[in-house]
Amino acid sequence: MTARTDDPFLAKRLAMREEFFGKMFLLGGFIGGTDTYKRTMWTAVPDIAVERAGYSLAFRKGIGEEGAGKQLIMAGHEAMLAQWFHRPLKRSDIELARRWFLEQSAVRAFPSEAWDALLDTQHGEEIFLPVDIWGFPGGQTFFAGVPCLFFEGPGAIVSYLEPAMCRYFAPVIQATKARLMKLATPRDAEFGLRSAPLELNNLTLLLARYVGGRGQLTSNDTAEFLYPELFKSIGTIGHEMMCSSQSLDRSLAEAEYEMMDRFVTKMGSASLLCDLVDAETVGLENALRVIRAHPETDRVGVRVDSGDIAAQCVLYFQKMTALGIPPRIIVFEDEVSPEAVKHVYNIFREKTGLEPTMLFPGAGGYWWKLVHRDTVAAAFKRTATADRPNVKFSNSPGKESLGGYLRVLEAGKWMVVAEANEKVTGTPLYVKLVDQGRIVYRESFDEQADRADRTWGKYESWELSPHVNDVMTRFRTMRQTETAAARLRVAPA
Repeated sequence: MTARTDDPFLAKRLAMREEFFGKMFLLGGFIGGTDTYKRTMWTAVPDIAVERAGYSLAFRKGIGEEGAGKQLIMAGHEAMLAQWFHRPLKRSDIELARRWFLEQSAVRAFPSEAWDALLDTQHGEEIFLPVDIWGFPGGQTFFAGVPCLFFEGPGAIVSYLEPAMCRYFAPVIQATKARLMKLATPRDAEFGLRSAPLELNNLTLLLARYVGGRGQLTSNDTAEFLYPELFKSIGTIGHEMMCSSQSLDRSLAEAEYEMMDRFVTKMGSASLLCDLVDAETVGLENALRVIRAHPETDRVGVRVDSGDIAAQCVLYFQKMTALGIPPRIIVFEDEVSPEAVKHVYNIFREKTGLEPTMLFPGAGGYWWKLVHRDTVAAAFKRTATADRPNVKFSNSPGKESLGGYLRVLEAGKWMVVAEANEKVTGTPLYVKLVDQGRIVYRESFDEQADRADRTWGKYESWELSPHVNDVMTRFRTMRQTETAAARLRVAPA
């Protein structure tokens, strides 16, 4: 969407977008934004620290929700890459960090060789990390287990990125959730604000939700101001207003009715909150009374969010129909998930024989449910040093990493994980995201959402290319041979 040059909000909007992504930058560029052991490791082996290396980011599991299987949707580049690459580091900040970690930190270690090698190749105060990042573009569907991003550069420097890059779990989970919700209902499902640990999280995940399913409705007014082409604010009555006219010397029903009526009289539309007293008795009567009292508008519906939601949707529809009231929007909430939406829709069809076109889900806490690293088991692993493939072995299924400088291609309905320079028949799926410390990925959110539409359900499975498969086979054989021999040596006499 092209911004109008006479838009009075444009300057503030652009400044806020810059501030939003700037807030993601690691606390002003302090290079302590990583795990402590990064300092100790690369201090111990300075020769390896400066060598070229490859690292992959993979998610070992799907999100565990029906309909997703092992599919995931890539999202979040704008915010996640900003953590290290929104702007260059400062030479003075790096030197300050060196002094702190060598003189004051409880762990007196700093990989000077790695950082000096970087500083010696650049002049001036601004320092760009000599790191290239390849990965799936936004909206690309991929499988758990397939590397979704690949990082190349001096090993110790790339290593510093691990905690920040593992945070991709959040937008990837969100984009995948958005796709499942889109499949469950043609209606948008609102994404609120209050569950967010902080507003940056809410904005980041709202953008990911848009990529995964084009969800637009939100109660986050800042999101709509920042991205009016993507988001629409939605708001109606809250319990705090509904109960504000209560007193001990009047009926609860009259107090509730007063607030409903005043809101509709002033605003002209509403989703009447019916469960303040009891959704199936007092609230039902009051809602119908207000709707009939305002024939001047057909934009007054109801909202149910406690008790037997499916039964209440049927009840309200049937009561309105019996009174000759044309179908009105019925918003249903209470931890609504895609499965809950399907349940409500199915009950409605069963009881009324009609399609639930007037039912509108409010997802609430679903968007934040199980949004953490362990849901998808984010894993950032070293896969190569110089020209040597590296593998992290494991006794647990699915935890073994793949060796080499990796890329992913599309071959029909299969994904193929291949070595970067390997000749494999297929269409490359990776794009370059970061070039020598500079973000080069600039797709619009609509382009990313289009890709999610095209690629969800497109692939059957994934496999290793001949070269990567050979590397893994040889490593596994070595491991089996060596562990078998060691098992004999350590066995009790």
